Amino acid sequence: MELIVTGNRQVIVILTFFVYTAVMLIIGFYAKTRMDKIAANQYMEAFYTGGRGMGALSVAMMIVAVRCSAGTFLGAPGLGYQIGVTWILAGGAQVFMAFTMLGEVGKKTGIVARRVGARSMFGLLLHRFNRNKLIGLFGVVGIVCFMCAYAVSQTVGGARLFESMTGMSYGMGLLLFSGVVLAIVAGGGITGIAIAVVVQGIVMTVATIALTAGTLAYVGPLEPVLRRLAAENPKLMSPWTWPIAYHASIWINYGLVTLGSPHATVGAFVCKDTRTMHRAIVIGAVFVTIWTLALLCLGLLAKAVVPGLQVVDHAIPALTMLVLPPWLAGITLVGVAGAIQSTVSAMVIVIVSGLVKDAYQNFFNPSASSAHLKKVNTWAAVIVCAAIFAFSLKPPQALQYLVTFAIGGLASTFFWPVMLGFYWMRCNEYGAMAGMIAGLISYVIAAGNYLPFPVTFGMSAIVTGFVVSGAFTAGVSMVTPKTPRHIIETWFGVRKQASTG
Repeated sequence: MELIVTGNRQVIVILTFFVYTAVMLIIGFYAKTRMDKIAANQYMEAFYTGGRGMGALSVAMMIVAVRCSAGTFLGAPGLGYQIGVTWILAGGAQVFMAFTMLGEVGKKTGIVARRVGARSMFGLLLHRFNRNKLIGLFGVVGIVCFMCAYAVSQTVGGARLFESMTGMSYGMGLLLFSGVVLAIVAGGGITGIAIAVVVQGIVMTVATIALTAGTLAYVGPLEPVLRRLAAENPKLMSPWTWPIAYHASIWINYGLVTLGSPHATVGAFVCKDTRTMHRAIVIGAVFVTIWTLALLCLGLLAKAVVPGLQVVDHAIPALTMLVLPPWLAGITLVGVAGAIQSTVSAMVIVIVSGLVKDAYQNFFNPSASSAHLKKVNTWAAVIVCAAIFAFSLKPPQALQYLVTFAIGGLASTFFWPVMLGFYWMRCNEYGAMAGMIAGLISYVIAAGNYLPFPVTFGMSAIVTGFVVSGAFTAGVSMVTPKTPRHIIETWFGVRKQASTG
């Protein structure tokens, strides 16, 4: 079976989406007019941080909507449709992301970023590790490769959503999604994203609640439905379809190492103060819990309502078109589309920051003028968006596998340099470099299934990269020179530095 949309329903959904697209373009234009009024020497700061004065709702949405997009709304329910209860238990690990992102490193990120003028997590790490050029170049490569893969997965999800819910072509959806992202990023930077993401997050929540209510009303009592699924395929209702070791490794991937995604902590760089950050943690936790638990379960129920989908990522769109009236189905499309576009926009900003600020300006053209950097910044955003569009032309069958690969790659590269760099004075540039390289290489080898079972213990490749990176980061740091005193003073304070001897 495949989703087919026709008649008045199709027209209403299409009109809703095009009205939304027009609104997003207006937001992009409005943000651009604000950016155009900013002096050239202040443009880069405003583009990446928005003046570091955003409120709790904006910060919360920038954390959870950036992380909960195509994966949560399409890929994760798709795996729930395909795998069943096992995936629901594993995917639920991400409900802790607001605390993980802001609670573990958010406060220190905001404080130190203001001290050193950092505009991204990678820029912050460069300062912590003495602006080591190898870390800079290797880190930029890691960000570009894995974050581009992540952004491609989001763009593919958005285009598939458009295709399945409007009946129009995948290519048209890809073009519209990419166009909106380019308009928001190139025109308004983080300000454009902040304005859009609050509206989008509220719409996403309304759409999720409406879809849950509509599905429950459509299927009636749950017990007969679940028994029928169990009779057709017992594995769908088993929590142990995967071995326990692999299951645990997926929890690590989604519940612990998300700090390895440089775009995930962008809210900490724009947050007004610590009190605002604490409120954002609570707000974000509420939203992400609603989205995650509802959509994972809806993916499984979609198996009973719309069986036989050829593309499992169509599970939520197919369910939406069946159980909701056309106008509400259109709003659901709009809400998910907005989340995806916000995510890709944040990723593009991080990629552009790595290329322009952390690589081009720091290592190739330190004396570049503000006007020149503004032009380079704009063209870099255009090129990155074009590259993401090109790589999205041939999408994978199961979106969540690409999401998982990208998350694992970023975590294997950046998690331990972030955590040990933030909380362990002895961690230094040599250890961080060793950990980044060893973690990335071991992850790629493990992800390619080149390691035997005794090495991986049957766990996800992320665990291999995670363990190897941590061992190299800590081990090499212990046997190499300490970080310069002035950096330790900035990060940990003079008194703590003196107490280490």
